[in-house]
Amino acid sequence: MNTYKFPVHHVKMADDTYRVYDHKTDNSLMVAPSLGKTMAIGAAQGATLGLADTMTPEQKLEAAAQQHLANTGRGGCKITRGYLLSKPLYEFWFECSTVASKA
Repeated sequence: MNTYKFPVHHVKMADDTYRVYDHKTDNSLMVAPSLGKTMAIGAAQGATLGLADTMTPEQKLEAAAQQHLANTGRGGCKITRGYLLSKPLYEFWFECSTVASKA
């Protein structure tokens, strides 16, 4: 996680404002829900001893990652895979069909 660029990019979607970080050298993004949503996820997990699945669906995080690519002039790039780094952080990898510069 130390290889992602700061500052954070905020991507407003219909359900939340996601936090997106660009990797310094790879074609990957780290995506997390808003701080408020992250705190709510943690509180619900703690209150139910981890039994409640309050995770933001991966598809919503992936959509925010794709929107970030479009917002930063990389609309020709597509998410190819993603996985859970650490609740609630996901990492998504992308490929670009055209030469696109990183923002």
